[in-house]
Amino acid sequence: LDNTDSQSLSLTGNMLGITGGNTVNLSPYLDNTDNQSLSLSGNDLTISGGNSLDISSINTDAQTLTLSGNDLSIVNGNTVNLASYLDNTDNQDLTLSGTDLTITGGNTVDLTPFKDNTDNQHLNLTGNSLSIDNGNNVDLT
Repeated sequence: LDNTDSQSLSLTGNMLGITGGNTVNLSPYLDNTDNQSLSLSGNDLTISGGNSLDISSINTDAQTLTLSGNDLSIVNGNTVNLASYLDNTDNQDLTLSGTDLTITGGNTVDLTPFKDNTDNQHLNLTGNSLSIDNGNNVDLT
């Protein structure tokens, strides 16, 4: 055996070469059809060379979405059930313990800085006059 089946091909420009130095010029096989342009005039889509397509009957942009319960549907009838995306985090409880306000889930806010201690008032009755610590009074006659 002389192992002549093991050959290498190479391409330089339009020249196809094989081991041993033989080459083939591929230029006559080039048709240059890859360099084309598209244009749109009204509803006519045209490719260079003159072929055109009337696209007026293609209207995929007008879609209608509807939501029924957890089902999201598009105009063609395809439906996606969104139930798996529900996290039910809207139902939460607030509790107040001392000056700590807590929401379900454990987040807590200390309300101490907002405490102004103005609720601790004293009432005084002198004759027919009822007064409170801040100086306001009411005549009860």
